[in-house]
Amino acid sequence: MLRPWFTPLAFGALFALLPACSKETLPADQVDTDSDAIPDQSEDRNQNGTIDPGETNPNASDTDGDGIPDDREVEALACSKVNDRPFFVFDVVGADALLLMDAKVSERSMLRTADGRAPGATFADPDLDVAAALIGKRPANGVGTPSAQRDFEQRTVISRLGQITGQRTRAFTTAEGFAAEQASYKLEVQATTARGLVNQLSSGLLNGAALTGTLGPGGGSGTEATVNLLTIYRSPSLVVLVAAVALGNSTDPALIRVDELTDGTNVARHGSFTRHVCDPFVATERAKADILWVIDDSGSMEDDQMAVRQAADAMAEILTSGGVDYRLGVARTFAQNQSSNQRGRLEGEGFTNDLDQFRDDVVVGAQGGWEPGLETALLAFDRASPGTAPGATADPRKVRDDASKIVIYMSDERDQTVECAACGRCPNEPEPRNQYCAGGDVVIDDFIAEYRRRNIVSFAIVGDLPNGCQQSRTRDDFEPGQGYVEVANATGGQFGSLCGDMRQNLEDVARAATGIASSYQLSAIPASATLKVAIGQPGSGRVIPRSRTNGFDYDAVNNRIVFYGDALPKKGDEIVVGYRKWDWANNPGTPDEGCDHCEVGSACAPDSDLVECRPGCGEVVCDPGLVCLPDTAGCGEPGQLPPPTDACGGCDAGLVCNAAEAECVVPCEETGCTSPQFCSASTHLCTIPNF
Repeated sequence: MLRPWFTPLAFGALFALLPACSKETLPADQVDTDSDAIPDQSEDRNQNGTIDPGETNPNASDTDGDGIPDDREVEALACSKVNDRPFFVFDVVGADALLLMDAKVSERSMLRTADGRAPGATFADPDLDVAAALIGKRPANGVGTPSAQRDFEQRTVISRLGQITGQRTRAFTTAEGFAAEQASYKLEVQATTARGLVNQLSSGLLNGAALTGTLGPGGGSGTEATVNLLTIYRSPSLVVLVAAVALGNSTDPALIRVDELTDGTNVARHGSFTRHVCDPFVATERAKADILWVIDDSGSMEDDQMAVRQAADAMAEILTSGGVDYRLGVARTFAQNQSSNQRGRLEGEGFTNDLDQFRDDVVVGAQGGWEPGLETALLAFDRASPGTAPGATADPRKVRDDASKIVIYMSDERDQTVECAACGRCPNEPEPRNQYCAGGDVVIDDFIAEYRRRNIVSFAIVGDLPNGCQQSRTRDDFEPGQGYVEVANATGGQFGSLCGDMRQNLEDVARAATGIASSYQLSAIPASATLKVAIGQPGSGRVIPRSRTNGFDYDAVNNRIVFYGDALPKKGDEIVVGYRKWDWANNPGTPDEGCDHCEVGSACAPDSDLVECRPGCGEVVCDPGLVCLPDTAGCGEPGQLPPPTDACGGCDAGLVCNAAEAECVVPCEETGCTSPQFCSASTHLCTIPNF
């Protein structure tokens, strides 16, 4: 509820009581009416005269009357403007993109081609030795999804940097409603620097173009690298790519920075702006997760089962550090018997938190060749339901009703049901091993619906799409994990390459599972580079660093905060998360305000709490009468603007263009959407987000 505190009479009377020198000499951002050590401008962040959520009263040193001064509240540590995490917004107008970043990413330069176009920019964090680039361009021929574009870049650009030794992907929808994917690669490369790899990527993503604005020399050298690639599919005429690089011996903060730059939350369209949000929580009991491993027990899988056994401690350590009350179960596909009625049965004693028991259960043997993993998981969860009620003694053969349900498929084959539908070669004809079979979408969609109905999040440790797991020099030549990958992407999980490092796969799964189990889901999608978290009892809070050892982390797909190690809150602690979210003019999800009425060609300043309309263009603000020319990221005369493009070729009255599908639709901005859907700014259709 908004609480008014300002009246002209009260405000005038207040200043009449102040010494004349204070009124005349104190800068506006230092005036502190209630002497609570928080300037008035920081208490009323947007200067609208009301106490919005996350704000305090400039006229009272104890806004909520709990006996604790405003500057000592846990809320103030995360949400007061004076405590904001410093950030910077770079306008890459040639890519129709803004990139918000931590202020420590202090090196920034616009990329330009020989003909003066500005299709991207480069960035570097010199302290963490992380480098990045943002590129905007047309999708590859025939490409209509983020994963297909990422596969194109993987084959034509990333694989040329060096040997890919591991890969994971996660799919999601951005705050503005665009389909996106984050991929992470482990590479063996010739000795080079993170900056050098980003310069290669920048040119490669632009078809080998010669560029100015690339990163200068600096940073350490290495032969192993982590390369993340964010792919946002905007329309048939534009994809936005963000690549970030850290060397293989990078520290936890550097790897977090790489994820932060490419998690999709910090990118928005040119002309967007940010608004501050403050989310309070009270710490609850430990999060719970029942994790089912579905193991392909066909003839080639024994070495992979042993690899999970040997790396199981990596998964357990992260789940424990994240405070997750977890149990692990195993179900096998009974590949030796196509019609087995044992499929979906839990191995051993069932769900267990005994890691040694899990190690024994997961090695199920290898024989046969019928692998319906998607069906097996559903049968297993159905047999384990109904679950035990909260507070009741856990039954190892039943799921817990208050636990997150997670399944991890591990197979070197396609899902068998999907293969039969897509490839048409069941059960005895030769298999189309390393090629993706067009078709099977109806079956996959049915499985996705069944998993969503049961609230199951799935992970796939399988062969890469679309052509199988072929990058390894030492592992088997695996089939593409068709069916498994699509279901994992659609249910909030992730894909990890079976031919990559199994320990890394289990660490990645454990971190994502910790986010899924977390109860700290944010009220809006944050720009993650602005997250600030404080916890503690009233009056004794502390700011928590972002750390995967002793701090907080953020799961961008499930939009949740997670805690690790010494930062785990105690039951009853206050938890407050402050951040900025993206907004844009005439966003139907927000009330009408001044930023909705900026003049054509201008928008609110993206880093301000106030309504400050300005004609931003790259690194400059255009003078009056001039407009931003997107191709060159410079200001010019209105007549120099390129003509607008319309993927639909024009729409009838009352309809707008859904550029992603090149079709005219009734805009959801006018019809509205029912919960949990939201109105996509890109398709103008109601959409269910993937978080």
